[in-house]
Amino acid sequence: MMGHAAKATRPRSHEATKVGTALAALILVASANPVFAQSVELRVTTTTLEVGESADAQLICTNVDLQATPKLNAPEGIGLQIVSATPQVSQSTRIVNGRVSKTSRSTYQLRLTALREGTFRIGPMAVEADGKTYHTQPVDIEVRKPDTTTGGKGDRVIFVELEVSPQSLYVTQSYRATLTIGIRKIEIGGRIVDLQNLLGTAIDVSSSQLGNFPTTGWERANEVSLNDSAGRRHRYEVFRCAKQVRAEEVGEVQVGPIFVKANYPTDIQRSWPFGDLEVTSARKETARAEAIKVVIKGPPEEGRPADFTGAIGQYAMGVSAKPDRVDQGQPITLAVTIRGGPLEGVAPPNLAAQPELASRFEYTKDESIGDTEQGAKVFRRAIFPKLAGEQVIPALSWSFFDPQRETYVTLASDPIAIKVDPSSSESPDRIALSPGGKGEGGTTLTVLAGGISPNYVDAEAVLANQDFVFSRAHMAVLSVAPLACLAVTLTSRHQARLKSDVTWARRRKARQQALQRIRQALRDGEPMEQWARLSDALTGYLADRFGLPPGTLTPREARVALAVAGTNGSMADDVSRFLETCDAARYARGAAGSLSPAQAAADLRRWIDQIERSTR
Repeated sequence: MMGHAAKATRPRSHEATKVGTALAALILVASANPVFAQSVELRVTTTTLEVGESADAQLICTNVDLQATPKLNAPEGIGLQIVSATPQVSQSTRIVNGRVSKTSRSTYQLRLTALREGTFRIGPMAVEADGKTYHTQPVDIEVRKPDTTTGGKGDRVIFVELEVSPQSLYVTQSYRATLTIGIRKIEIGGRIVDLQNLLGTAIDVSSSQLGNFPTTGWERANEVSLNDSAGRRHRYEVFRCAKQVRAEEVGEVQVGPIFVKANYPTDIQRSWPFGDLEVTSARKETARAEAIKVVIKGPPEEGRPADFTGAIGQYAMGVSAKPDRVDQGQPITLAVTIRGGPLEGVAPPNLAAQPELASRFEYTKDESIGDTEQGAKVFRRAIFPKLAGEQVIPALSWSFFDPQRETYVTLASDPIAIKVDPSSSESPDRIALSPGGKGEGGTTLTVLAGGISPNYVDAEAVLANQDFVFSRAHMAVLSVAPLACLAVTLTSRHQARLKSDVTWARRRKARQQALQRIRQALRDGEPMEQWARLSDALTGYLADRFGLPPGTLTPREARVALAVAGTNGSMADDVSRFLETCDAARYARGAAGSLSPAQAAADLRRWIDQIERSTR
């Protein structure tokens, strides 16, 4: 019986082993073939906005290997831009019942802006990756009219005012834009509660649209009291921010519109008996300022002088020359000093357009960018007199356009008298000899075979009747060798350092290369490409200036680099925001708002000059 039972149990054990083996095989197969769910999704934090309001959004790519930053598209009336071209990447692995699920997620942070009233559908958007096309589910956005309150400023919890002056100007001039925000002081239970930072506490920066105005560094202007329609009096804190904008291109620019969203506190508590006040509840409040159009004009073609070089403003000119006595062929430094404003971009008189000067003097062809000295622009050029004797540097003319009188003005310098001595280094064929081979009052020279050297047998005899005078020509000749030696030494050291110290070489060339890239960017006809080139010019400059690895810096990396270098904190924030704007403008038209590439280029030049001065 026992033997029979043993025989009966063997088949069951064998079957169980087979089943276990099969399950193990299935687990191994599942482990070897992990599940990859691929998708592209658009998420928004809210689907209801007011005109001008912004909201955060995300483009989430799951298990999709993107080869480049996706290009976004949105209907007219909705602005959609990528905040940063570098996505946030996360990876995870899960094993459930032997099934391996791997997830790789790339998340792009987006900014959604409501431009006009209506209902808009975003998507489905197509994303190309892995040779396939993925589509997002459509998202409907409802945009409502601004919730404006009838009555005056006293009926509003928050008000916004935008001022621009002047609203009509000429290119290269500047206009001043001022943004004012008033916030009603918090009143709870009939008592005023003073918050230390009401502006920073109440304003929702991520949902507001401040145009080109910064989000930090505002000036607390004053405190005012205003009555509402019912006659109740309310106290407001007023904050103001102003900026000067240089007009770089002829045409029309738009400042604004401005939209401010506030989470206005309705209840405040202290975290502990002696702690800080904390907002425990708030309600949404909005305010809006309409856009202001600025007309930028160019100088008229009619009546434009031939020597006009583009200066627009009010100026005075002075011309000087040093030294006023030289040998023929020796240089004279011609200095042209221009005072007035604006001085940025002012060019000196065009010497090629001064025919009388060209007939009497030769001059260097390279144009000088000028030096700023004591509030004036000084341009220096070397000129070389062609003839000996009493000479005159003729009057130089220079024209500018006066925007106040709206007419061209031509300035002329006074003529400058100079004395040009004959060149002291005469060649042998210019030595006058008397008949018979004798010079005037000199010693008879006998021509011998073997060239000139055999004639100089007795040096004292040759020089016996010559009075030696140590002139400037001798001084110049004697100084040539030491100066040449010094120049060669300095040049050799400079070239050796350029080759051996790469970081120093990059730093030395950083500004020049950046300005060249900015000029190239503005010459590009495609606006979206202009933003890419401007961004590369700025990040390349920062990398070269601070010895960072070559390559595009992220906005955060740029801010950190400037902070470590000890530059102005507000400028670091401006640079970071500009790079974010460039990243967005490269992929979405209109993402830069009213900021034009020319205005951005002016900001870049100003930042570069500030960095150069603060990091010497």
